[in-house]
Amino acid sequence: MRCTDSLVLVAALATATLTAACNDDNEDPKQDPTFEAVVQDVLVPRCTFSSCHANPTVAASLDLSPEKACDTLISQPSCLFPDRMRIVPGRPEDSFFFHKLTGQGLNETPTGNCGGAQTNLLMPFGASELPDSEVALVHDWIAAGATCTGTGGKPPVNMGPAIASLTASTNTPLAGQVTSFTLTLDKAAPEGGQMVALEMDQNAMLAPVQVVVPATATSIRFEAYPLRPTSRFTLRARTGTSTKDIILRIVGLEIAEVLADPGGVVDDQLQWIKLHNRTPLTLDLSSYRLKSGQGNYDVVSVALSGSVPAGGCVVIGGPAQTAANGDPIYSQVVDFTPNLTHGGAQVTGFALFDSSAIPLNGIATPVDTMLIGTNNDAKMLGPDAEIATPSCDTPASGMSALRIPTGACMAATMQPRACN
Repeated sequence: MRCTDSLVLVAALATATLTAACNDDNEDPKQDPTFEAVVQDVLVPRCTFSSCHANPTVAASLDLSPEKACDTLISQPSCLFPDRMRIVPGRPEDSFFFHKLTGQGLNETPTGNCGGAQTNLLMPFGASELPDSEVALVHDWIAAGATCTGTGGKPPVNMGPAIASLTASTNTPLAGQVTSFTLTLDKAAPEGGQMVALEMDQNAMLAPVQVVVPATATSIRFEAYPLRPTSRFTLRARTGTSTKDIILRIVGLEIAEVLADPGGVVDDQLQWIKLHNRTPLTLDLSSYRLKSGQGNYDVVSVALSGSVPAGGCVVIGGPAQTAANGDPIYSQVVDFTPNLTHGGAQVTGFALFDSSAIPLNGIATPVDTMLIGTNNDAKMLGPDAEIATPSCDTPASGMSALRIPTGACMAATMQPRACN
């Protein structure tokens, strides 16, 4: 078998000719996907037996001897394609090592420099394809996390840089405002750089799917664009088996004013809630829901519709429009059922929820809240997943609760047509 740089990653995984010569009609039971099994059945007989990927040859700087294989494979960039990792633990579909075994992307021209001829061929070069059983063994090993215990039970000497930290310029970015992040490794990136994958559990922010920390550097700065206000979600950085999470919450859509007690003996059809869009974006409201209640937010629940312009306000409620409730203009007419609660020592919570959000750690938190009353003994949560502090006392009958710049609220003369 000829040794060239095209053996790059899955040279390790291939000389099926030799396999065919050793197999008979009775297949062996399926192997447990361990590193020892991969070494015994694939690396040693297929990749290192002729010194192609062992001393003294070490084709394409890829040493696949048992004591070196993990160091050169796990979370290490390919010299053919420096933006691709040879093995991404848990993700065979993203592992260039597995691509070379299955023939994925072989028509692409290498962008890196392995020295010598720059070829991108199926491995093993000059031999038939690896049998399905061995392909499955490698696939399952990677999918299971590519645990790298050596054949002697010793872990690899060097697993490459780990992620030391992932920080943001703010953990509560405003929708429509670019936010910067800094990712730091615990040691300098190797030759070719260190690729780090980025994952989110909500589609609320445009961010790169991966970044590459340049060779010899320990950190990289990247930017993301928050698309819309939402509840807490996780941005995760991953390289090899190392991960680091940061919890974010995109802000900008707020409960600006609430009229729960219009005055007189009748509340029905006179109550309303005003929302304020502080972002530079027009926001689609169809994925949001208004909720309210004493003790929990689920007594009243209203699916929103329409949109709110950048910097604008919308009023939801009614349908009555009289001097008794400030003569509002409704963007969405809703007769709250049951009527919005007001009065008493226990707070009434008004909250905005993102219906499309995935609860973080099983806890659904609001995008924004206003809690009106004296105490929160029911321990209703705020947007930060902490027990919320009451925003203001209950206004007198005929007065609204108006949000102020500090984020709290105050009793005010009804102003449904104002937006500030």
